[in-house]
Amino acid sequence: MVSKKLSKKQIKEKQIIENRKFKKYMIIVFSLLFILMTSIYVFYTNWCETKYTYRIFAWYGKEIPQNLICMNGNKLEHHESIKFISNDHIFYVCSVRCKENIIHHYENLAFISDAFSGDTICKANALIGIRERGKPEVVYFKDADNFNNYYLAINSK
Repeated sequence: MVSKKLSKKQIKEKQIIENRKFKKYMIIVFSLLFILMTSIYVFYTNWCETKYTYRIFAWYGKEIPQNLICMNGNKLEHHESIKFISNDHIFYVCSVRCKENIIHHYENLAFISDAFSGDTICKANALIGIRERGKPEVVYFKDADNFNNYYLAINSK
């Protein structure tokens, strides 16, 4: 059996090739680790904004829970709204100022016209949807038929 010995020059060349492979591997691993850590950091620090942006786009055409909107400003909120009762109706608002505003201007702020039929409805009893994809403004509907017909009419345009 003949053993093949490598010369010093061949050994050095082999080490150089192995070092290049190792460096390339380490650069790839650390780059992926950096991207992963940056992504985690961004989502961790901006979680509320991420959820809010998701809701604005994903909930278009779907019913929105009342506790996530301000009925005074008719907008989708980042966090759950404050619940209060006025004239035997449950309203949701983003702040005490909005609550006081609805209480003092009940006739003007507690009622709104249905986005599809135009009938006047109480916001507390309405179904809620997003007016336009990517925008936080909401619209109110008297019933599920008006809700579905509104989005069918918009999508058919």
